[in-house]
Amino acid sequence: MKEPVKKFIRKSRDGILSSVYRRIDSLDLILAETDKKIELLQNELRDLNNKADASENQIKNSGVIQISEEEMIAKLFTGIKMYLDPRDISVSPHIALDSIWEHHITKAWLSVIQPEWTILDIGANFGYFGAIAAQKTNKKKSSVILFEPNPELIPYIKKTLAVNWLNEQSVVENLAVSDKNGSVELNVLKDYIASSSLHTSKHIDEYMHNKMYVKTDRVINVKSVTIDDYCRQNKIDEVNLIKMDIEGFEDRAYSGMREMVKRSKDITLFVEFTKESYAKPKDYYDQMLADFGHVYVIDSSGNIIKPQTNRYQDVIGNADDWVMPVFSKRRNLNEVV
Repeated sequence: MKEPVKKFIRKSRDGILSSVYRRIDSLDLILAETDKKIELLQNELRDLNNKADASENQIKNSGVIQISEEEMIAKLFTGIKMYLDPRDISVSPHIALDSIWEHHITKAWLSVIQPEWTILDIGANFGYFGAIAAQKTNKKKSSVILFEPNPELIPYIKKTLAVNWLNEQSVVENLAVSDKNGSVELNVLKDYIASSSLHTSKHIDEYMHNKMYVKTDRVINVKSVTIDDYCRQNKIDEVNLIKMDIEGFEDRAYSGMREMVKRSKDITLFVEFTKESYAKPKDYYDQMLADFGHVYVIDSSGNIIKPQTNRYQDVIGNADDWVMPVFSKRRNLNEVV
């Protein structure tokens, strides 16, 4: 075969191969995009299934019995029977009618709990987060400590733990968690009994933008403690998990637990962050980030995800009132310990 013909054939072949390779590259890109779309659809389907399961559980497990003007019992989606005060309008109606409280936070909270952990529920309220944590832990090898400053809520918490056989691994402390030991004034709010605070009702209304229109019904003196001193006194060497929601007083309480945070190598903190309640919210955020090393956010479906950056603005953002960031010494909260 003559050389010009051979060159022509080679050139044609190379051109065809080049075109084929380009088409293959294009198909690879299309396949990669398709895989991403399939993954997104699978995640959406998983979320829908989770919501459907939650709804089914709510229907299956729901139920409310009013015992008196001051007491009712509701059945949670986990099967826990929970005592509540029907006079309270901050938490009780939601738990009684929905069988769940703050769905996305509940899902995230339950997803990280391990059976042999030491867990603190700071600002226990009626004991919701502490009780569902205790339900997932080992009676002999775990400890769930519920701190609640309002003495009127303590009987409800104790009854809930007792009727669900959770006393063995649970401790209820009628204490306000603060930055110092001693006594503090607790503002017991009218109607919003479960949202009583060490802050005045005026301050709460200001940072909540008058969404609640709260009034102080009475002021009582309660004993306060720092977590650092409490752990020392009770020989608690390490804590694994904390939920802290104390109506805008979190920054003060955190300053009294940094020694324990430093000592606990595998600790995670769910904290209600109410930026307008704090004197220096960014400094407080930066301190927690430095102490823990990692921060996560909870999406609307209850998934714990890493934010685009750790910056205060990206995590706390322009939240209207509060958000619940999750600080942790664990690099990946979705891994089982």
